[in-house]
Amino acid sequence: MKNSKLLTLIVLGVVFWFVAAMTVKLSGNAVFTEHNFYRILMLVAAFPISYILVLMSIKIAKLNKSEILNAVVIMTITATFLDGIALTWFRQLYAETFEIALYGAAWILFGAGVGLFFGYVMTDETRKDKY
Repeated sequence: MKNSKLLTLIVLGVVFWFVAAMTVKLSGNAVFTEHNFYRILMLVAAFPISYILVLMSIKIAKLNKSEILNAVVIMTITATFLDGIALTWFRQLYAETFEIALYGAAWILFGAGVGLFFGYVMTDETRKDKY
């Protein structure tokens, strides 16, 4: 993978994480609190959201079918690092309370896992000679 494509994927990982973090910040008390039904809906919504983000990544980074999983892994690594740093040292970026910040960060990690699932499913499996 070319360095320019790698940099594009890292930037996409940052952008997608930031959009998710701002979603947590803006929806805060209305969604990410104990016994709130909307948390379940957010988990369900992670599937179409992640699918759309993977499709956007394919178009923006001009990925081949054999590169999709590796690209999603790079974006997920970036977003996971940022999620861990933000939750540890900059929790106020997510919310004023630990409860909302933790549920929000968990939603972001769930979305990353869903993205990895789609990356795996969408990757062309004809590259068996590499393993």
